[in-house]
Formats: sequence, structure tokens, C-alpha cells
Amino acid sequence: MKKSKTGTLLVAIACAVAAGCKTSYEAAVAARQDVMFGTGDIARQRAADMAESTVNRKLGNFELARLKMLQGDFAGSSAIFAPQLDELFDETNEGPVLKKGQIGGNILAGTLADDRAIPYEFPDFELLFGLQYQALNSLFLGQQDNARVYLRRATAVQEQLKEEHGKPAETAAEGEKESEENTKNAETAVTQINEKLSPVADTVRASYENSLAWYLMGLFFEKENDAGNAAIAYREAGRINPAILPFTQPPAGAGQDVVVVYEEDLVDQMEPVKIPLPFGGTVWSVDFPVYNEPAHVPAQVAVEVGGAALAVCAPVVNVQALAYRNLRDRIPGVATRNVTRAAVKIAAQQVANHARTGSGAGDLALRLGVMAVNATSTALSEADTRAWQTLPEHVHLARLRLPAGTGSIVLRNALTGKACEIALPQDGAGTGTRLVWFTDLRGFATVSVATIGGRAQPVWARTVSLIN
Repeated sequence: MKKSKTGTLLVAIACAVAAGCKTSYEAAVAARQDVMFGTGDIARQRAADMAESTVNRKLGNFELARLKMLQGDFAGSSAIFAPQLDELFDETNEGPVLKKGQIGGNILAGTLADDRAIPYEFPDFELLFGLQYQALNSLFLGQQDNARVYLRRATAVQEQLKEEHGKPAETAAEGEKESEENTKNAETAVTQINEKLSPVADTVRASYENSLAWYLMGLFFEKENDAGNAAIAYREAGRINPAILPFTQPPAGAGQDVVVVYEEDLVDQMEPVKIPLPFGGTVWSVDFPVYNEPAHVPAQVAVEVGGAALAVCAPVVNVQALAYRNLRDRIPGVATRNVTRAAVKIAAQQVANHARTGSGAGDLALRLGVMAVNATSTALSEADTRAWQTLPEHVHLARLRLPAGTGSIVLRNALTGKACEIALPQDGAGTGTRLVWFTDLRGFATVSVATIGGRAQPVWARTVSLIN
């Protein structure tokens, strides 16, 4: 009878695991495909569900805000971004200061779970895109002062992080050091994952550097006739990525100043990978997040007027590389936590295997109970592949001067030959810089045109993809 009850318990646990919902990674894959080629309903529901959770609230809200942007709902997007961004900053007399999130709790906390139980904290590059997108929302809502505020935050974040990363790293206290076996296992995992990440991660210096945020800040200063601060912002943009330097000077001649930002594709998705590691005479497969895609080759996009190519967009933000660099910087901590969890589970099983309760049935029940818990937690465990997945893979930039009254431009992909015409809103005076923001997700593409330092009414429209 006792044997039957134990077997029933194990079967129930196995069935519960087998019948569980799709993994968070599978849900993210489905949402990504829905954004690119579907209606967006799956992606919006997933984002809304995350926004209602404790650990994924921030990420869910950012995804919701981004999806609203892609639908042209800038007011709705701004209303979501604003409180989320505000809670990440302290406003001081010296300017905005980023509040640093902490993983918090004991490294052994969540032994039956994984890193997904830790509240999501935005990587540096994701936070910078949140600030940029909120600045764009403000532009489309006619709130140019607010746009400037969010761009100032984006540049202040980079200054703060550059200073912090320049300080020597702290070493773990004596009591916090891992066992020799755990340390070796963590190092093994880090080495294997870095082999995949480094070819792409090494193409950028740091994940907190974003030349476009500095460039847009420079445009605002330029339109305010603040030449000194514009020069500083442009210089910092060029330091991060020299490809942006040709666009830091106003084009020669009279006419309409136009800046084109082309967002290409979606950033790569982290995937779960199992790495077998030795623990006290046994081998245990431990889950880790990884990127598997090779370095992305950016599209070649030209800006045409009247059939003539007047400018070529230059890749200025390699988001793929920022994501890979961020994961590579984080993976030592991830490896330590994941290896420690595995070691705790194995140690618990070994203790149970040698425990004596006074009866054979009790000993068996104890061993099977720990085994069942470990089996369940292992089956439910998953690498933490959470990320803001509606960000672009690459961002391109071009700047050109058009004859006054030019009504439209054409963007053309030199590799696919695909092109689309974009209307430029007019204000009768040709003042300000037209900012053409094109987001191309293969199956889904939108174009938005706002004005920096002028009065032309913004426009938004669905358009055709240049890469699909």
C-alpha cells in the first residue's frame, strides 16, 4: 500500500511537469514571430501578463509600450514608459542619477527555481533604448522639452556608468567564496558560453555606450543654437562610433535638413542551453542562457530623391553586439548561481541517500521525496532568457539637405532592391530638422516623421519592409 502511494505521488508529479505550459522561451519565440508576421495579439497578451507579475513587471511594461509605438499610439506608449522610467531615476541638483537595481537575497535563494525568480532589471543598453523611445514619443506628442529631458537622462546614464565601470571590481569576501568544484564548473560554463559570445561581443567596448542617444542630444542643442554643448554631444557620439561623425555637421547649402534613422530587424533571442558538469562523482546538466547567431551583416540603405541616391545610411548602433556584450559581462554571476543551485540539489539527494530514519520504508520515502523534488525542480528550471525582444538588431543613420519644399524621400535596400516612399510633412517655412524614423521588422514595418525645432505636424504610417 505504501509503495503504491509513493508511486502515485511520483506519477502525479511527472504528469504535472509534462502537462505544464510552454516554457517562457517558447512563449517568447511565439511572441517574436507574432510581432514580425502576425497580428500582434499574442505579443500584447504576453507583455500584459508579464506586466501583471511581480518579477517581470518592468519588462512587460516596456514591451507593451514598444508595441503601442509600433501601432502609432504614442500617447498610450508614453503613458506606460513615463512612470516606469521615472522610478529608475533620482533627480538631483547635478542632474538625473540612475538607481542601481540589486539582485538581493542569498545566492542560494530560489534553489527550487532559477534566475527567472529574480525581479527583472534592465541591462544598460535596454534602458537607453527605453529613454530614446520615450523621447521619440514626446516628439510625436509635440512635447519637445520632454524629449530633451529623456535624451539628457540617456546621456547622463552613460556618463554615470562609464565612471562606475572605471572603478576596480570588488572581490568576494572570504566567507562568500565557492567550493573548488563549484568554481571549476562555473569557469567551465563561462568558457564555453564566451566562445559563442566573444566574436560579436568584442566588436563593442561596452554595453552601456549608445552613440545615437548622444547624437540626438546634439541635434537638440544644435537647434537651440547651443554650439558648445552640441559639439560636446557630437564628439562623444563620434568617440563611441566614428561612423556617426559625418552626420554631426549640418549639410551645406540652403534647404530642408533631414535625418533618417533606420531600425533593422529584431535583436537576436537568447536561447537555453544545457551544459553537462561534474558534481561529486555524478554529471548534472545545468541550464544557461546563450546567443547562437553569427555576427549580423547590416543592410545597405540609400536615401533617394527623384531617382538619385543622395545619401547612404551608416550602421551606428550594433544592438546585437550590445546584447552579446551584456550577457558576456553577466555570465560569470549567472554561472555561479546556477552551479550553486545544482550543487545544493545534489547534496540534498546525497544526504537523503545516506540518511537513516529507523525504518526501511522511512529511508525509501525520504530518498524518493528528495528525488521527486529535485526532478520536479530540474524539469521546471529553465535558463533565464528574458530580454526586451522588440528592440532592433542594428540602427542606421543618415543626414542630408534637401531643396526646400521637397515632398518625399525614398529609402532603398541595395541588397534586396526593395524601396518605399516617405512623405515629409511641411510647415510652410521649412524650419526644424525632419526626423524620419523607420522601423523594419521584416513582416511589419512603420515609418514616423517628427520635427526637431520646427512646427510641422508629425505623421505615422504602416509601410513596406525593405528586408523581407
